[in-house]
Amino acid sequence: MPKTILVVDDETVVLEISKRRLEDRGYEVYTATDGTEAFQRLKSKVPDLILLDVQMPGMNGYTFIMEKSKIPEFVDIPVVTLTAYNEMEPLFKRHGVKAYLLKPLKLQDLIDKVVEIVGQP
Repeated sequence: MPKTILVVDDETVVLEISKRRLEDRGYEVYTATDGTEAFQRLKSKVPDLILLDVQMPGMNGYTFIMEKSKIPEFVDIPVVTLTAYNEMEPLFKRHGVKAYLLKPLKLQDLIDKVVEIVGQP
């Protein structure tokens, strides 16, 4: 069974490129455009990993992380944040974020981090 990844980002281009590159490598990928939509997706399917943009309209990535940590069945899902703000690393680590990648995103870095955390599909 392939590993599943939820990609959450309000930038359509980032969603589509990330989804395509991960699917090309054999991962099952589904997407959301903000934290609220991501929670709706989690209710129907729990992924092996969440790739999460920080700055989004509606529920942003930071709020999503705080809310996710309150739900027992979602607590152990690893999260990799995607952000342009590298000064947020200490804050993310305190709240259980596995890693963060800086934007602009290098797709090979994304693939390498996914493989490191969840393994090959």
